[in-house]
Amino acid sequence: MKDDKTFQIEYQSGNDVQAVQVVHFSETYDFELNGKQTAIINNGDNSWSLASGDLDQLTVNLIGDAIEKFYKKQGW
Repeated sequence: MKDDKTFQIEYQSGNDVQAVQVVHFSETYDFELNGKQTAIINNGDNSWSLASGDLDQLTVNLIGDAIEKFYKKQGW
């Protein structure tokens, strides 16, 4: 059985590749980044918004894109 509640993604920020452990139990995708709890939400139109935490929109988009790639790779 596939489990999409907790998974790891990687996204590229500049020259660095960051790994993030994502938890998805409700509408938000929750993770810790730079020691701070953060949550983003898919707006349903291929765009992402910050739900809680402190991230710039570019980073929100990069992480959201990585989440979408994770699901596509899993065949969902």
